[in-house]
Amino acid sequence: MKRFSWLGLVLCSIVTWVGCGDTFRPIIIPNPPQFPDPRAAHTVFSVNNNGASRGSAMVTDVSGDTDVSVADMGIAPVHAVQQSASQVLVVNSPPPQAAADSITKVLFSGVSIGSATTISLPVGSGPNFVATTESNVAYVSLPNYFLDPVNHPDQASIAVVNTQSNIVTTFFPVGTNPVALAETPDGKKLYVANNGSNSVQGFNTVDRSLRPMTGSAFVAPVWIAARSDNQRVFVLNGNGTLTTIDASTDTDNVVQSSLNVGVGAIYMVYDVRLNRLYVPAGNQLTILDVSQAVPQVLKVVTGFPDFALQGLPSVPAIAVAAAALPDETRAYVATTSASPLPTDISISSVQGDGATATYTYTLTSGHAVAPNMIITISGTATGFDGDVTVSAVLNGTGGCSGTCFQAPNVITAPATAVTGSGTGSNYFPQVTSIDTSSNTIRATTSLAASPPFDSLCASTRFRYSMAAAGDSSRVYLATCDGGNVNIVRTSDDTFVLGLPEPASVRSPIPPNTQPPPQNPVFLIAGP
Repeated sequence: MKRFSWLGLVLCSIVTWVGCGDTFRPIIIPNPPQFPDPRAAHTVFSVNNNGASRGSAMVTDVSGDTDVSVADMGIAPVHAVQQSASQVLVVNSPPPQAAADSITKVLFSGVSIGSATTISLPVGSGPNFVATTESNVAYVSLPNYFLDPVNHPDQASIAVVNTQSNIVTTFFPVGTNPVALAETPDGKKLYVANNGSNSVQGFNTVDRSLRPMTGSAFVAPVWIAARSDNQRVFVLNGNGTLTTIDASTDTDNVVQSSLNVGVGAIYMVYDVRLNRLYVPAGNQLTILDVSQAVPQVLKVVTGFPDFALQGLPSVPAIAVAAAALPDETRAYVATTSASPLPTDISISSVQGDGATATYTYTLTSGHAVAPNMIITISGTATGFDGDVTVSAVLNGTGGCSGTCFQAPNVITAPATAVTGSGTGSNYFPQVTSIDTSSNTIRATTSLAASPPFDSLCASTRFRYSMAAAGDSSRVYLATCDGGNVNIVRTSDDTFVLGLPEPASVRSPIPPNTQPPPQNPVFLIAGP
Protein backbone atom coordinates (compact mmCIF):
# COMPACT_ATOMS: atom_id res chain seq x y z
CA MET A 1 0.00 0.00 0.00
CA LYS A 2 2.85 2.33 0.82
CA ARG A 3 4.30 1.65 -2.60
CA PHE A 4 1.03 2.71 -4.28
CA SER A 5 0.96 5.88 -2.15
CA TRP A 6 4.38 6.90 -3.45
CA LEU A 7 3.30 6.13 -7.00
CA GLY A 8 0.22 8.29 -6.55
CA LEU A 9 2.36 11.15 -5.24
CA VAL A 10 4.61 10.95 -8.29
CA LEU A 11 1.67 10.93 -10.69
CA CYS A 12 0.10 13.86 -8.88
CA SER A 13 3.35 15.82 -9.15
CA ILE A 14 3.52 15.17 -12.90
CA VAL A 15 -0.08 16.29 -13.39
CA THR A 16 0.58 19.42 -11.35
CA TRP A 17 3.75 20.22 -13.36
CA VAL A 18 1.96 19.80 -16.68
CA GLY A 19 -0.96 21.83 -15.45
CA CYS A 20 1.25 24.80 -14.77
CA GLY A 21 1.52 25.29 -18.55
CA ASP A 22 5.32 25.12 -18.65
CA THR A 23 6.79 23.19 -21.54
CA PHE A 24 10.38 22.41 -22.31
CA ARG A 25 11.83 24.79 -24.87
CA PRO A 26 15.26 24.31 -26.38
CA ILE A 27 17.74 27.04 -25.48
CA ILE A 28 19.24 28.73 -28.54
CA ILE A 29 22.82 29.79 -27.95
CA PRO A 30 23.70 32.76 -30.20
CA ASN A 31 26.38 32.04 -32.75
CA PRO A 32 27.20 35.41 -34.30
CA PRO A 33 29.12 35.40 -37.58
CA GLN A 34 32.86 35.83 -37.29
CA PHE A 35 35.17 38.06 -39.28
CA PRO A 36 35.71 38.04 -42.26
CA ASP A 37 32.03 37.23 -42.78
CA PRO A 38 30.52 40.64 -43.74
CA ARG A 39 27.62 40.01 -41.34
CA ALA A 40 30.08 40.43 -38.45
CA ALA A 41 30.48 44.19 -39.03
CA HIS A 42 28.96 46.46 -36.38
CA THR A 43 30.37 49.76 -37.66
CA VAL A 44 31.54 51.60 -40.73
CA PHE A 45 34.98 53.16 -40.72
CA SER A 46 35.79 56.28 -42.74
CA VAL A 47 39.24 57.82 -43.18
CA ASN A 48 39.48 61.54 -43.82
CA ASN A 49 41.95 63.94 -45.38
CA ASN A 50 42.75 67.12 -43.44
CA GLY A 51 45.12 68.85 -45.84
CA ALA A 52 48.64 69.30 -44.49
CA SER A 53 47.54 68.31 -40.99
CA ARG A 54 46.90 64.85 -39.61
CA GLY A 55 43.79 63.21 -40.98
CA SER A 56 41.30 61.22 -38.98
CA ALA A 57 39.15 58.13 -38.77
CA MET A 58 35.49 58.30 -37.81
CA VAL A 59 33.56 55.25 -36.63
CA THR A 60 29.80 55.14 -37.21
CA ASP A 61 27.78 52.73 -35.07
CA VAL A 62 25.32 50.78 -37.21
CA SER A 63 22.78 50.39 -34.41
CA GLY A 64 22.54 54.06 -33.50
CA ASP A 65 23.27 56.10 -36.66
CA THR A 66 25.84 58.05 -34.66
CA ASP A 67 29.57 58.66 -34.81
CA VAL A 68 30.87 56.90 -31.71
CA SER A 69 34.60 57.34 -32.07
CA VAL A 70 37.16 59.61 -33.73
CA ALA A 71 40.95 59.29 -33.77
CA ASP A 72 43.86 60.98 -35.53
CA MET A 73 45.53 59.18 -38.42
CA GLY A 74 48.63 60.25 -40.32
CA ILE A 75 48.84 63.02 -42.90
CA ALA A 76 46.81 62.30 -46.05
CA PRO A 77 45.29 58.87 -45.38
CA VAL A 78 44.29 57.20 -48.66
CA HIS A 79 43.24 53.58 -48.07
CA ALA A 80 42.29 51.11 -45.32
CA VAL A 81 41.71 47.40 -44.75
CA GLN A 82 40.30 45.42 -41.84
CA GLN A 83 42.90 42.86 -40.74
CA SER A 84 41.06 41.18 -37.87
CA ALA A 85 37.84 41.38 -35.89
CA SER A 86 39.29 44.27 -33.88
CA GLN A 87 42.02 45.79 -36.06
CA VAL A 88 42.08 48.13 -39.08
CA LEU A 89 45.14 49.33 -41.01
CA VAL A 90 45.20 52.80 -42.62
CA VAL A 91 47.76 53.89 -45.22
CA ASN A 92 48.96 57.51 -44.98
CA SER A 93 50.58 59.06 -48.06
CA PRO A 94 51.60 62.67 -47.38
CA PRO A 95 53.45 64.98 -49.80
CA PRO A 96 57.21 64.29 -49.95
CA GLN A 97 58.05 67.35 -47.88
CA ALA A 98 55.93 66.06 -44.99
CA ALA A 99 58.26 63.08 -44.47
CA ALA A 100 55.65 61.02 -42.65
CA ASP A 101 54.73 58.04 -44.83
CA SER A 102 53.18 55.48 -42.54
CA ILE A 103 50.55 52.94 -41.60
CA THR A 104 48.25 53.61 -38.68
CA LYS A 105 47.27 50.43 -36.84
CA VAL A 106 43.87 51.01 -35.26
CA LEU A 107 42.80 48.72 -32.42
CA PHE A 108 39.15 48.63 -31.34
CA SER A 109 37.55 48.19 -27.96
CA GLY A 110 34.02 47.15 -28.84
CA VAL A 111 32.78 49.61 -31.45
CA SER A 112 35.15 52.40 -30.34
CA ILE A 113 38.77 53.02 -31.22
CA GLY A 114 40.97 51.96 -28.34
CA SER A 115 44.38 52.95 -29.69
CA ALA A 116 46.17 54.07 -32.84
CA THR A 117 49.82 53.09 -33.45
CA THR A 118 52.06 54.50 -36.18
CA ILE A 119 54.21 52.14 -38.27
CA SER A 120 56.77 54.10 -40.26
CA LEU A 121 57.38 53.56 -43.99
CA PRO A 122 60.23 54.91 -46.15
CA VAL A 123 60.04 58.68 -46.60
CA GLY A 124 58.75 59.65 -50.04
CA SER A 125 57.69 56.10 -50.92
CA GLY A 126 54.13 57.21 -51.71
CA PRO A 127 52.18 54.30 -50.15
CA ASN A 128 48.78 53.96 -51.78
CA PHE A 129 47.27 50.55 -50.93
CA VAL A 130 47.31 47.96 -48.14
CA ALA A 131 46.11 44.35 -48.29
CA THR A 132 46.14 41.33 -46.02
CA THR A 133 44.31 38.12 -45.15
CA GLU A 134 46.95 37.14 -42.57
CA SER A 135 46.77 37.76 -38.84
CA ASN A 136 50.12 39.53 -38.32
CA VAL A 137 51.44 40.44 -41.78
CA ALA A 138 50.28 43.11 -44.25
CA TYR A 139 51.51 44.29 -47.64
CA VAL A 140 51.77 47.92 -48.76
CA SER A 141 52.42 49.13 -52.31
CA LEU A 142 55.16 51.78 -52.57
CA PRO A 143 55.20 53.21 -56.12
CA ASN A 144 57.99 55.70 -55.32
CA TYR A 145 60.38 53.38 -53.46
CA PHE A 146 63.02 51.84 -55.74
CA LEU A 147 65.28 49.13 -54.34
CA ASP A 148 67.77 49.44 -57.23
CA PRO A 149 67.23 52.87 -58.79
CA VAL A 150 70.37 52.65 -60.94
CA ASN A 151 69.82 49.31 -62.63
CA HIS A 152 66.05 49.05 -62.26
CA PRO A 153 64.57 52.56 -62.05
CA ASP A 154 61.21 51.22 -63.26
CA GLN A 155 60.74 48.73 -60.42
CA ALA A 156 58.65 49.93 -57.50
CA SER A 157 58.32 48.00 -54.23
CA ILE A 158 56.03 46.20 -51.84
CA ALA A 159 56.66 46.57 -48.10
CA VAL A 160 56.09 43.53 -45.90
CA VAL A 161 54.85 44.77 -42.52
CA ASN A 162 54.72 42.80 -39.29
CA THR A 163 51.67 44.27 -37.59
CA GLN A 164 52.41 42.51 -34.31
CA SER A 165 55.88 44.03 -33.82
CA ASN A 166 54.92 47.18 -35.85
CA ILE A 167 57.92 47.16 -38.19
CA VAL A 168 58.67 46.70 -41.88
CA THR A 169 60.49 43.38 -42.17
CA THR A 170 61.50 43.49 -45.84
CA PHE A 171 60.76 44.78 -49.33
CA PHE A 172 60.51 43.10 -52.70
CA PRO A 173 60.44 44.60 -56.23
CA VAL A 174 57.40 44.78 -58.50
CA GLY A 175 56.51 46.62 -61.70
CA THR A 176 55.86 50.29 -62.34
CA ASN A 177 53.25 52.19 -60.34
CA PRO A 178 51.56 49.44 -58.32
CA VAL A 179 48.05 50.67 -57.45
CA ALA A 180 46.18 47.67 -56.02
CA LEU A 181 46.88 44.42 -54.17
CA ALA A 182 44.89 41.29 -53.35
CA GLU A 183 45.83 38.37 -51.15
CA THR A 184 44.00 35.07 -51.46
CA PRO A 185 41.87 34.22 -48.41
CA ASP A 186 44.20 31.36 -47.43
CA GLY A 187 47.08 33.86 -47.14
CA LYS A 188 49.30 31.93 -49.57
CA LYS A 189 49.33 34.14 -52.67
CA LEU A 190 49.61 37.90 -53.22
CA TYR A 191 48.78 39.66 -56.50
CA VAL A 192 49.96 43.13 -57.51
CA ALA A 193 48.41 45.37 -60.18
CA ASN A 194 51.20 47.38 -61.85
CA ASN A 195 49.32 50.14 -63.59
CA GLY A 196 52.39 51.71 -65.18
CA SER A 197 53.84 48.54 -66.71
CA ASN A 198 50.55 46.93 -67.84
CA SER A 199 51.19 43.87 -65.72
CA VAL A 200 49.97 41.75 -62.84
CA GLN A 201 52.40 39.75 -60.73
CA GLY A 202 51.62 36.88 -58.39
CA PHE A 203 53.85 35.98 -55.43
CA ASN A 204 53.97 33.06 -53.01
CA THR A 205 53.78 34.70 -49.60
CA VAL A 206 55.84 31.99 -47.85
CA ASP A 207 59.04 33.16 -49.58
CA ARG A 208 57.78 35.97 -51.87
CA SER A 209 58.89 34.03 -54.94
CA LEU A 210 57.38 35.15 -58.24
CA ARG A 211 54.70 32.85 -59.58
CA PRO A 212 54.94 31.92 -63.30
CA MET A 213 52.05 33.23 -65.41
CA THR A 214 50.92 32.17 -68.87
CA GLY A 215 48.62 33.94 -71.29
CA SER A 216 48.94 37.26 -69.52
CA ALA A 217 47.01 40.15 -71.05
CA PHE A 218 46.60 43.30 -68.97
CA VAL A 219 46.03 46.96 -69.79
CA ALA A 220 46.86 49.49 -67.06
CA PRO A 221 45.24 47.34 -64.31
CA VAL A 222 43.54 49.32 -61.53
CA TRP A 223 41.96 46.71 -59.20
CA ILE A 224 42.25 43.06 -58.15
CA ALA A 225 39.91 40.72 -56.27
CA ALA A 226 40.52 37.12 -55.17
CA ARG A 227 37.67 34.60 -55.07
CA SER A 228 36.80 33.08 -51.69
CA ASP A 229 37.98 29.59 -52.72
CA ASN A 230 41.48 30.89 -53.66
CA GLN A 231 41.10 29.44 -57.19
CA ARG A 232 40.43 32.58 -59.22
CA VAL A 233 41.79 36.14 -59.27
CA PHE A 234 39.97 38.91 -61.15
CA VAL A 235 41.74 41.93 -62.61
CA LEU A 236 40.00 45.15 -63.62
CA ASN A 237 41.89 46.84 -66.45
CA GLY A 238 42.05 50.55 -67.12
CA ASN A 239 40.31 50.11 -70.48
CA GLY A 240 37.16 48.76 -68.83
CA THR A 241 37.79 45.06 -69.33
CA LEU A 242 38.10 42.15 -66.90
CA THR A 243 40.86 39.52 -66.92
CA THR A 244 40.48 36.22 -65.04
CA ILE A 245 43.46 34.29 -63.66
CA ASP A 246 43.31 30.58 -62.77
CA ALA A 247 45.36 30.42 -59.55
CA SER A 248 44.60 26.78 -58.70
CA THR A 249 48.03 25.39 -59.66
CA ASP A 250 51.67 26.36 -59.20
CA THR A 251 51.46 28.28 -62.48
CA ASP A 252 48.96 31.08 -62.90
CA ASN A 253 47.07 30.99 -66.18
CA VAL A 254 44.90 33.69 -67.76
CA VAL A 255 41.70 31.89 -68.73
CA GLN A 256 39.70 34.92 -69.80
CA SER A 257 40.64 38.40 -70.95
CA SER A 258 38.96 41.46 -72.43
CA LEU A 259 35.50 40.89 -70.98
CA ASN A 260 33.88 44.34 -71.19
CA VAL A 261 32.58 45.59 -67.84
CA GLY A 262 32.45 49.36 -68.36
CA VAL A 263 34.81 52.10 -69.51
CA GLY A 264 35.87 54.36 -66.67
CA ALA A 265 35.63 51.76 -63.90
CA ILE A 266 38.21 52.31 -61.16
CA TYR A 267 37.28 49.51 -58.77
CA MET A 268 34.90 46.60 -58.27
CA VAL A 269 33.10 45.05 -55.29
CA TYR A 270 33.32 41.33 -54.60
CA ASP A 271 30.24 39.84 -52.94
CA VAL A 272 31.64 36.87 -51.04
CA ARG A 273 28.21 35.45 -50.20
CA LEU A 274 26.69 35.50 -53.69
CA ASN A 275 30.02 35.04 -55.48
CA ARG A 276 29.45 38.10 -57.63
CA LEU A 277 31.34 41.13 -58.85
CA TYR A 278 29.71 44.55 -59.06
CA VAL A 279 31.46 47.05 -61.34
CA PRO A 280 30.17 50.66 -61.39
CA ALA A 281 31.23 52.62 -64.48
CA GLY A 282 29.72 55.29 -66.68
CA ASN A 283 25.93 55.05 -66.71
CA GLN A 284 25.83 51.37 -65.73
CA LEU A 285 26.45 48.76 -63.06
CA THR A 286 27.76 45.46 -64.43
CA ILE A 287 26.84 42.39 -62.35
CA LEU A 288 28.89 39.23 -62.90
CA ASP A 289 28.57 35.67 -61.65
CA VAL A 290 32.12 34.58 -60.78
CA SER A 291 31.31 31.17 -59.34
CA GLN A 292 32.13 29.46 -62.63
CA ALA A 293 35.44 28.84 -64.38
CA VAL A 294 35.08 32.15 -66.19
CA PRO A 295 32.83 35.06 -65.11
CA GLN A 296 29.44 35.44 -66.76
CA VAL A 297 27.64 38.76 -67.08
CA LEU A 298 24.29 38.46 -65.29
CA LYS A 299 23.02 41.94 -66.03
CA VAL A 300 24.16 45.38 -67.11
CA VAL A 301 21.91 47.63 -65.06
CA THR A 302 21.14 51.03 -66.57
CA GLY A 303 18.32 53.53 -66.29
CA PHE A 304 19.45 55.41 -63.19
CA PRO A 305 17.40 58.61 -62.84
CA ASP A 306 19.05 61.67 -64.35
CA PHE A 307 19.45 64.87 -62.41
CA ALA A 308 16.53 67.17 -63.19
CA LEU A 309 17.35 70.77 -64.04
CA GLN A 310 14.99 73.72 -64.12
CA GLY A 311 14.01 74.17 -67.76
CA LEU A 312 17.33 72.76 -68.95
CA PRO A 313 18.52 69.40 -70.27
CA SER A 314 19.05 66.91 -67.46
CA VAL A 315 22.50 65.77 -66.36
CA PRO A 316 23.02 62.00 -66.74
CA ALA A 317 23.71 59.99 -63.61
CA ILE A 318 27.13 58.31 -63.52
CA ALA A 319 27.79 55.22 -61.37
CA VAL A 320 30.64 55.88 -58.93
CA ALA A 321 30.43 53.33 -56.09
CA ALA A 322 28.71 50.10 -55.06
CA ALA A 323 28.01 47.84 -52.07
CA ALA A 324 26.22 44.54 -51.42
CA LEU A 325 24.05 43.67 -48.42
CA PRO A 326 25.24 40.65 -46.42
CA ASP A 327 21.69 39.23 -46.37
CA GLU A 328 22.04 38.71 -50.16
CA THR A 329 18.81 40.53 -51.03
CA ARG A 330 20.13 43.72 -52.61
CA ALA A 331 23.06 45.56 -54.05
CA TYR A 332 23.39 49.33 -54.04
CA VAL A 333 24.99 51.72 -56.49
CA ALA A 334 25.78 55.39 -55.93
CA THR A 335 25.43 57.74 -58.87
CA THR A 336 26.27 61.37 -59.40
CA SER A 337 27.19 63.79 -62.16
CA ALA A 338 30.61 63.04 -63.63
CA SER A 339 31.16 66.67 -64.64
CA PRO A 340 28.48 68.69 -62.87
CA LEU A 341 27.34 71.73 -64.79
CA PRO A 342 28.14 75.02 -63.07
CA THR A 343 25.11 76.88 -61.83
CA ASP A 344 24.86 80.36 -63.32
CA ILE A 345 22.24 82.78 -62.04
CA SER A 346 21.32 86.40 -62.62
CA ILE A 347 20.41 88.24 -59.42
CA SER A 348 17.90 91.08 -59.66
CA SER A 349 17.66 92.04 -55.99
CA VAL A 350 18.89 91.14 -52.55
CA GLN A 351 17.54 91.95 -49.12
CA GLY A 352 18.87 91.30 -45.63
CA ASP A 353 17.29 91.50 -42.21
CA GLY A 354 20.39 91.02 -40.09
CA ALA A 355 20.19 87.23 -40.04
CA THR A 356 19.12 86.10 -43.50
CA ALA A 357 19.74 87.37 -47.01
CA THR A 358 17.12 86.75 -49.70
CA TYR A 359 18.32 86.74 -53.31
CA THR A 360 15.83 87.03 -56.17
CA TYR A 361 17.30 85.37 -59.25
CA THR A 362 16.76 83.67 -62.57
CA LEU A 363 18.66 80.56 -63.64
CA THR A 364 20.65 81.16 -66.81
CA SER A 365 22.46 77.81 -67.12
CA GLY A 366 23.52 74.73 -65.21
CA HIS A 367 21.98 72.91 -62.30
CA ALA A 368 19.03 74.28 -60.39
CA VAL A 369 19.87 76.04 -57.14
CA ALA A 370 19.41 73.66 -54.22
CA PRO A 371 19.96 73.74 -50.44
CA ASN A 372 23.55 73.22 -49.27
CA MET A 373 24.99 74.60 -52.49
CA ILE A 374 27.82 77.09 -52.20
CA ILE A 375 27.16 80.06 -54.48
CA THR A 376 29.76 82.71 -55.20
CA ILE A 377 27.97 86.08 -55.42
CA SER A 378 29.39 89.12 -57.18
CA GLY A 379 28.11 92.53 -58.24
CA THR A 380 25.31 92.98 -55.71
CA ALA A 381 25.02 95.16 -52.64
CA THR A 382 27.97 95.69 -50.32
CA GLY A 383 28.08 92.97 -47.72
CA PHE A 384 26.31 90.43 -49.90
CA ASP A 385 29.24 89.56 -52.14
CA GLY A 386 31.30 86.42 -51.64
CA ASP A 387 30.53 82.78 -50.94
CA VAL A 388 27.15 81.91 -49.43
CA THR A 389 25.61 78.57 -48.53
CA VAL A 390 22.03 78.21 -49.77
CA SER A 391 19.74 77.43 -46.84
CA ALA A 392 16.38 77.42 -48.69
CA VAL A 393 14.98 77.86 -52.19
CA LEU A 394 11.66 79.71 -52.42
CA ASN A 395 9.21 80.34 -55.23
CA GLY A 396 7.02 83.39 -55.00
CA THR A 397 7.19 83.48 -51.21
CA GLY A 398 9.40 84.79 -48.49
CA GLY A 399 9.88 88.26 -49.85
CA CYS A 400 10.36 87.57 -53.56
CA SER A 401 7.80 87.70 -56.33
CA GLY A 402 9.59 85.20 -58.54
CA THR A 403 12.26 82.70 -57.51
CA CYS A 404 14.65 83.37 -54.66
CA PHE A 405 16.99 81.60 -52.33
CA GLN A 406 18.04 82.42 -48.80
CA ALA A 407 21.40 82.31 -47.08
CA PRO A 408 22.64 83.42 -43.65
CA ASN A 409 23.90 86.99 -43.61
CA VAL A 410 24.43 89.25 -40.61
CA ILE A 411 24.53 92.50 -42.60
CA THR A 412 21.34 94.52 -42.75
CA ALA A 413 20.67 96.27 -46.03
CA PRO A 414 17.65 97.44 -47.97
CA ALA A 415 16.54 95.69 -51.11
CA THR A 416 18.65 96.71 -54.08
CA ALA A 417 17.87 96.98 -57.76
CA VAL A 418 21.40 96.39 -58.95
CA THR A 419 22.05 93.34 -61.06
CA GLY A 420 24.42 90.63 -59.98
CA SER A 421 25.49 87.12 -60.81
CA GLY A 422 26.27 83.89 -59.05
CA THR A 423 28.08 80.69 -59.89
CA GLY A 424 28.29 77.32 -58.20
CA SER A 425 29.41 73.81 -59.05
CA ASN A 426 27.94 71.05 -56.93
CA TYR A 427 27.45 67.30 -56.88
CA PHE A 428 24.06 65.73 -56.31
CA PRO A 429 24.56 62.09 -55.32
CA GLN A 430 21.84 59.48 -55.15
CA VAL A 431 21.70 55.81 -54.16
CA THR A 432 19.85 53.15 -56.15
CA SER A 433 18.93 49.71 -54.79
CA ILE A 434 19.14 46.61 -57.01
CA ASP A 435 17.14 43.45 -56.33
CA THR A 436 19.69 40.61 -56.48
CA SER A 437 17.15 37.98 -57.51
CA SER A 438 15.97 39.84 -60.60
CA ASN A 439 18.93 42.26 -60.94
CA THR A 440 16.50 45.12 -61.50
CA ILE A 441 16.19 48.58 -59.95
CA ARG A 442 13.96 48.78 -56.88
CA ALA A 443 14.20 52.43 -55.82
CA THR A 444 16.41 55.50 -55.95
CA THR A 445 17.13 57.71 -52.94
CA SER A 446 18.25 61.32 -53.41
CA LEU A 447 20.81 62.70 -50.99
CA ALA A 448 21.75 66.25 -50.02
CA ALA A 449 23.78 68.28 -52.47
CA SER A 450 27.53 68.08 -51.93
CA PRO A 451 29.32 71.42 -52.30
CA PRO A 452 32.98 71.06 -53.28
CA PHE A 453 34.95 72.31 -50.29
CA ASP A 454 38.35 72.26 -51.95
CA SER A 455 40.27 70.87 -54.90
CA LEU A 456 41.47 67.82 -52.96
CA CYS A 457 38.37 65.83 -53.94
CA ALA A 458 39.03 66.35 -57.64
CA SER A 459 42.26 64.36 -57.39
CA THR A 460 41.48 61.82 -54.67
CA ARG A 461 41.17 58.25 -55.88
CA PHE A 462 37.87 57.48 -54.18
CA ARG A 463 35.69 60.54 -54.41
CA TYR A 464 32.80 58.32 -53.37
CA SER A 465 32.92 55.02 -51.47
CA MET A 466 30.22 52.74 -50.07
CA ALA A 467 29.78 50.11 -47.37
CA ALA A 468 26.90 48.01 -46.04
CA ALA A 469 25.92 47.39 -42.43
CA GLY A 470 26.59 43.91 -41.13
CA ASP A 471 22.91 43.45 -40.28
CA SER A 472 21.90 44.75 -43.74
CA SER A 473 19.78 47.51 -42.18
CA ARG A 474 21.80 50.38 -43.63
CA VAL A 475 23.96 51.29 -46.58
CA TYR A 476 26.48 54.11 -46.36
CA LEU A 477 27.93 56.53 -48.90
CA ALA A 478 30.94 58.69 -48.09
CA THR A 479 31.14 61.84 -50.22
CA CYS A 480 34.48 63.58 -50.28
CA ASP A 481 33.00 66.92 -51.41
CA GLY A 482 30.20 66.84 -48.88
CA GLY A 483 32.52 66.01 -45.98
CA ASN A 484 30.07 63.46 -44.64
CA VAL A 485 28.82 59.88 -44.51
CA ASN A 486 25.27 59.53 -45.80
CA ILE A 487 23.05 56.86 -44.23
CA VAL A 488 20.25 55.15 -46.15
CA ARG A 489 17.77 52.84 -44.39
CA THR A 490 17.43 49.71 -46.53
CA SER A 491 14.00 48.59 -45.32
CA ASP A 492 12.36 51.38 -47.31
CA ASP A 493 15.37 52.99 -49.08
CA THR A 494 14.97 56.24 -47.17
CA PHE A 495 17.70 58.78 -46.55
CA VAL A 496 18.28 59.00 -42.77
CA LEU A 497 20.93 61.68 -42.38
CA GLY A 498 24.40 62.78 -43.33
CA LEU A 499 26.97 62.54 -40.53
CA PRO A 500 29.64 65.23 -40.89
CA GLU A 501 33.26 64.21 -40.53
CA PRO A 502 35.44 65.88 -37.85
CA ALA A 503 36.18 69.57 -38.33
CA SER A 504 39.16 70.39 -40.53
CA VAL A 505 41.91 72.94 -39.96
CA ARG A 506 40.70 75.03 -42.91
CA SER A 507 39.15 78.45 -42.53
CA PRO A 508 35.37 78.77 -42.35
CA ILE A 509 33.52 79.30 -45.62
CA PRO A 510 31.38 82.42 -45.14
CA PRO A 511 28.76 82.83 -43.91
CA ASN A 512 29.55 79.73 -41.83
CA THR A 513 31.56 80.52 -38.74
CA GLN A 514 32.89 76.99 -38.18
CA PRO A 515 35.57 75.21 -40.24
CA PRO A 516 34.25 72.80 -42.87
CA PRO A 517 34.53 69.07 -42.15
CA GLN A 518 37.41 66.92 -43.29
CA ASN A 519 37.08 65.06 -46.58
CA PRO A 520 36.33 61.32 -46.43
CA VAL A 521 38.55 59.49 -48.92
CA PHE A 522 37.73 55.85 -48.15
CA LEU A 523 34.99 53.91 -46.36
CA ILE A 524 34.85 50.27 -45.23
CA ALA A 525 32.61 48.10 -43.08
CA GLY A 526 34.40 47.99 -39.73
CA PRO A 527 34.63 45.80 -36.64
